[in-house]
Amino acid sequence: LKDAKVAFTSTIIEKGNWKLVWENNRECYHCSSNHPALCRSFPLDPEVAGVQADGGVSKKLQVHFDRCEAAGTPAQFVLAGDGQYRLARMPLQEKALSYTMDGKAAVSRHLGRVAPPDAGTLLMFHYPSTWNHFLPDHSLTFRVMPISPTETEVTTTWLVHKDAVEGVDYDLKRLTEVWIATNDEDREIVETNQQGILSPAYVPGPYSPAQESGVMQFADWYAAWLERALAPRQVAAE
Repeated sequence: LKDAKVAFTSTIIEKGNWKLVWENNRECYHCSSNHPALCRSFPLDPEVAGVQADGGVSKKLQVHFDRCEAAGTPAQFVLAGDGQYRLARMPLQEKALSYTMDGKAAVSRHLGRVAPPDAGTLLMFHYPSTWNHFLPDHSLTFRVMPISPTETEVTTTWLVHKDAVEGVDYDLKRLTEVWIATNDEDREIVETNQQGILSPAYVPGPYSPAQESGVMQFADWYAAWLERALAPRQVAAE
């Protein structure tokens, strides 16, 4: 990232609670029916796209980790002891190299030192405010900021190599179109969920261990964080 520059930044306001924005991000159960552009490159197999809440890794994902490590690209899964941050290198759909409509690289001058062009994306989240996608050709950072109980600001930044030239090394529309569309689709999902949760008829349902382990991990971290934050107040009150 020390060799990166900002190619484009997008900021949208989602009329939903910050926690809903994060929960939507932490699973792709909804992807096949909501994200046609993203699904051209993002894998839908939960064994490939996700890591279990306890930090376990499927055989398919471990094969990808080992192949990247052998090529000199760090890949092994890392999860903070308290669950606040995670790094995981995830393969994309077969033959896809980047988040583009055709699956090919978006930027000809690559960013960073990742050797395999099909290394996929290095996913990193750090609660409570950012998730990121670092690919061989470019990187995406997402900043999540609560504005009110029912509004969240999501800022997306596309980073390319500092020497990459727009119109020569990359086309801005091609670079950004997948995630501009995906962000808007996620906004609609979050806002619909917010409307449903505000209904007096709303009742929480169970999570799917197979498809929503990431949501479970986030909810566990959030609950533990609240317990730690509230503990001093409870002691003082007593």
